[in-house]
Amino acid sequence: MKKVLGTMMLGAAVMLGGCGSNGAKVGDTVIIDFVGTLNGVPFDGGTATGFPLKLGSNQFVPGFESQLIGARVGETRDIKITFPANYQAPNLAGKETVFRVKIDDIKR
Repeated sequence: MKKVLGTMMLGAAVMLGGCGSNGAKVGDTVIIDFVGTLNGVPFDGGTATGFPLKLGSNQFVPGFESQLIGARVGETRDIKITFPANYQAPNLAGKETVFRVKIDDIKR
């Protein structure tokens, strides 16, 4: 019986450690809420809640995902990026923006 309890306790400790306590890394999927702002004003298409983003997928503008490496569940970060000069939305092309990003969960 001691062995079973010991195994169960070890399993619980491993589960707790896997819930983002070590921070997000490339290959993890972070579930995020974010608001993008240009000159302090939110812009169209720059807001989402519960968005699943796989780090390293290059799904977002260059520099966005790399600034989430090491983030932990519950943490909020301000991500500063400059959109490429040839970006499809002229109002954002070549502009520096800030995304306030909250980490809701990390999936390994």
